[in-house]
Amino acid sequence: MIIQPTIWWFWIMTYLILNSFMAAKELRVLKLVDGLHKPVYLTSPGNSSDTLFIIEQNGVIQRLINGEISSLPLLNIRDRVYQSKMPGDERGLLGMALHPQFQKNGQLFVNYIDNYDNTIISRFEVDMTSSLQTATTEQIILQFKQPYSNHNGGHLTFGPDGKLYIGVGDGGYAGDPDENGQNINTILGSILRLDVDQSFPYSIPLDNPFFNQKDARKEIWCYGLRNPWRFSFD
Repeated sequence: MIIQPTIWWFWIMTYLILNSFMAAKELRVLKLVDGLHKPVYLTSPGNSSDTLFIIEQNGVIQRLINGEISSLPLLNIRDRVYQSKMPGDERGLLGMALHPQFQKNGQLFVNYIDNYDNTIISRFEVDMTSSLQTATTEQIILQFKQPYSNHNGGHLTFGPDGKLYIGVGDGGYAGDPDENGQNINTILGSILRLDVDQSFPYSIPLDNPFFNQKDARKEIWCYGLRNPWRFSFD
């Protein structure tokens, strides 16, 4: 009997699905903490097995140490972060990234929407003994107006090349009415790539794809994105 290709692929897919299901039965869910206010992201400092940093959308980054929320947040900037009134609001404190040399320089980068509907990308120098002191060290490296309340992107992270990558949504509303996603003259609808170590507020890497192109934002690494809320490097 000759097995048709479509049937052959069917049995392979069935086998893979069943094996995935059997493996999934071994997964366990463990609650780490509760009582947080709209947690939207979690990360940890390098070489640390007992500490996690948790972003709350209202503008606070909590420290979870040995399973307990510290009485001292890592950062509290509620005074300058938009306070959402609706459960599904996409504004507020949206992302954070620790500098690759965080253990030495204490630099923390955040992505938030302020009280005037601007996206703010800022750098802070963390003081582990005073979140109030940390909040006073803000240096804004990038600021731009959001045309609508949704599709703000929000993620930022350092790549393996040491550059800072920032997810920027297309500005929002239904169907991208301003056509920002396909417009390389705006940073909306893209992932940006910046060098934040050479000069302030940043420099543009020479190998960014539009570095030598006129009528294009040189910060753009890739474009045509609807709302890059989260991404990662494998």
